Amino acid sequence: MAEWRENDAQWHEERMLHCTTCGRMIAKRYLAESSDLGTRIYCTESCLDLYHDYWLVERGPDYRPPPNIGETYADLMVK
Repeated sequence: MAEWRENDAQWHEERMLHCTTCGRMIAKRYLAESSDLGTRIYCTESCLDLYHDYWLVERGPDYRPPPNIGETYADLMVK
């Protein structure tokens, strides 16, 4: 179950929250969802839906990019 929360960081703190799906930095309001995997943070309801409908289906809950993803990307790019 997801619920809307507010980032309670003071203006001088450097606590940054990022959306689990799109990576967008969240300044104030965010959608938090708690599950067996822990708490995940989303910027909008559409990012929450995209995470459940696409990311979990295609990648799975424990997906991590391969360690050499930077080199692979650079090799595939047209120079």
